Order: sequence, then C-alpha cells, then structure tokens
Amino acid sequence: MIRISAQSLKSGMKLGKSIYSEEGRLLLGRGVIINEFFIKNLSVRGISSVFIHDDSTDDVNPQESITEMVRGSTIGHLKELFGSLEEIRNTMKNQSYEAVSSAVTSRQFVEMFGNSPAFQKITDDASKIVDQLMSGEVTLGLNSIKTYDNYTFQHSVDVTIVSIMMGRKIGLPPKRLHELGIGCLLHDMGKVLIPVEIVNKPDKLTPSEYEIMKTHSVIGYELTKGVAAIGVLPPHVAFQHHEKQDGTGYPRGLKGSNNLKLSMEPRTIHLYGNISAVADVYDALSSDRPYRAALPPEKVFAIMREMNNTHLNTEALSYFHKIAPIYPVGTTIRVTSTVHRNFLGVVVSLNEGKLDRPVIRLVYDAHRKKINPIQINLASDDDVSVESIIL
Repeated sequence: MIRISAQSLKSGMKLGKSIYSEEGRLLLGRGVIINEFFIKNLSVRGISSVFIHDDSTDDVNPQESITEMVRGSTIGHLKELFGSLEEIRNTMKNQSYEAVSSAVTSRQFVEMFGNSPAFQKITDDASKIVDQLMSGEVTLGLNSIKTYDNYTFQHSVDVTIVSIMMGRKIGLPPKRLHELGIGCLLHDMGKVLIPVEIVNKPDKLTPSEYEIMKTHSVIGYELTKGVAAIGVLPPHVAFQHHEKQDGTGYPRGLKGSNNLKLSMEPRTIHLYGNISAVADVYDALSSDRPYRAALPPEKVFAIMREMNNTHLNTEALSYFHKIAPIYPVGTTIRVTSTVHRNFLGVVVSLNEGKLDRPVIRLVYDAHRKKINPIQINLASDDDVSVESIIL
C-alpha cells in the first residue's frame, strides 16, 4: 500500500488500509473501491491522506502501536470525561472566561468532577495501552490520521503512546508507565475550557489570546490533582508539559537539569514533565493543525534538535531518538541524490541502530510512471539521500 493525499485520490482506487472514526468505529474497510462521495466525505472529516492499494508495496504494513479498538475506546472515554466540562462551559457561555475558569477549578466542582466514572475508565485505558506497548515493537509507526474535530483526543492518545515507549526504553517499571500514561491522556484537559475560537484559530494568537491559552496547563492540573483514582503524580504532566529546560516555559517557569534523574531541588521539572514535553512537541509538529499542515518528518526532527538543551531535556530527547525513526515503515519518500533523483518509493523496513537509514523500495520514476521495484538499503548505501513526500 502507499499513502497519498486526499487531493490526489481518484474514483476507482482501492483503499489499502481501513479508516476508522474518532470513536474507533470502522468507516471504510480495506479493499473498498473509492468513489467521489468517499473523497468528499474525507474532506468534511478533515482527513488529509489515506493508504491505497498498490501491487508493488502491498506487503508493506505500517506498524500500529496499539489496536484500533483500544484507541477508539480510549478516545470515547476522553470525550465522555471532557464532555462534562463542555456542558459547564456551555451553561456559562455568557460569562467571562475568568468566571468560567474560577467555577470549574473551585473545590466543590473539582470534588464533583473527580467522582466521574470516566476517571476509572481512563485508568483502565492507560493500563491497556501500557500492556500493548510492553509486548509490541519498540519503534514508533506513522502518526495517526487526525480529523479536525477530534485532534485533542487523538493527540492525547498519541502523546501517551510516545511517552510510554520512551519510558519503556528508559526502563521505568509498569507502575510508573501507568502513571505516566494517565497523566498524558489527561494532559490537555484544560483546553476544553479555552474558547474554541482561540484553540482553532488559523492565525497567530494575540498576546492576550496566548495568555488565555497558557492557562490550560493550570486548569488541567487543578481539575485532576485531587482525584484519588489517578494518584498524585499524573496531574503534573498537565502542569509541566510546557515547561522548558532553560526556565522560559509556562506556567511556572520551572528549570530542568537536562538529565532524567529525579531531582529534590524545588522548582525543577519532574521526570514525567520532561518525557511528555518531548512527546507533545513531536506529535504537535507532526500533525495537521488549523493554522498549518503537518511538517515533514525531517523538518520535525530538525526543529527538535534545535530545541535540545534549552527547551527539551537532552537525555529524554536521546531516548526519543532510540524509538522514533525519521521515516517509519510506510512513509512515502523521494530520492534527492543524483542516482535515481526524484524517483518515488516507500520505506519497507528499518535498520536497528540506524533508524535514520531505512530500507526503501522505489516504485515510480521521476515522471511518476510505474517501474519494476528497486530496493535500496540506505544503511549500506551512503550515496542515496531521501526526503518524505505525500503524493
């Protein structure tokens, strides 16, 4: 199969990988013939690309970190939990943002909110995700396809996956991975109270809008810190995932040590905050947003390297690179070097220890005409360079 943009879809193409709704329900199964109605429906849902059948690459199966069933049920439970906050926000729609924030972070409301059965469901979901990631591969696959209306929920799940995989590589025990997972699932809970026009604004936020956006970290922490079902440490993921190593982050301007040792110093970033910050940046840069398209993976990795030491924890970032290939299996690539220049292909497998130099299979020439497949192992052929592309 090969991934192409929704704009490049044509009637008669065959779907190579099933598409699921944000709740994990099957929308269209593998093998379905694409038609114009299908193409228009993708646009409405904000789905920017899909996998289609391709004889030359149908043995290439992009890795799934967790099952669609677990992903779908987790998103459903997050929606259930966040929905109770949305109801409060809607009943106070004529009041100021400050009044709404004050109401939902009051002790009375937090205690009431903490009794929601959805919290127990979230802790169960975290356990399921940990269990699946503990028994699966240790490298990330392609980012999930996020729709406009469920970005926050998909993002929360993907940040959880990346964080747990990093934590597993670091050597955290299952109990700690579970705590980290709960914290990541809830890390953006405060955003549900931020005005939608700010969250989804296609342009740069004004200074006052940015100040409002920054409060989601505090609100998320206040809502979860007193919930016995999730413990003491998970709420600190919401509190700290926007803190930076040099102390210029928010909401408290905490500093980091650029290692992952648990510090006893006051006003320092916790282990979970260091890990989740890396995962949050990675998934945000790799996803379509209202104000920009997803950045190509090589650009994402370049930006994260620039953030090393000042924004992102150096040791956490080093573990991230051990589980995150620049070009996961299934990535569509274009050759940029002299030999086979502008030929197109797909990443078919990874090389352990050289995640940045995968095995690729070229299936189109420079004029986008099908060719007999050419397989190249980039780990043993330093003369070939590639970049990602969506056809």
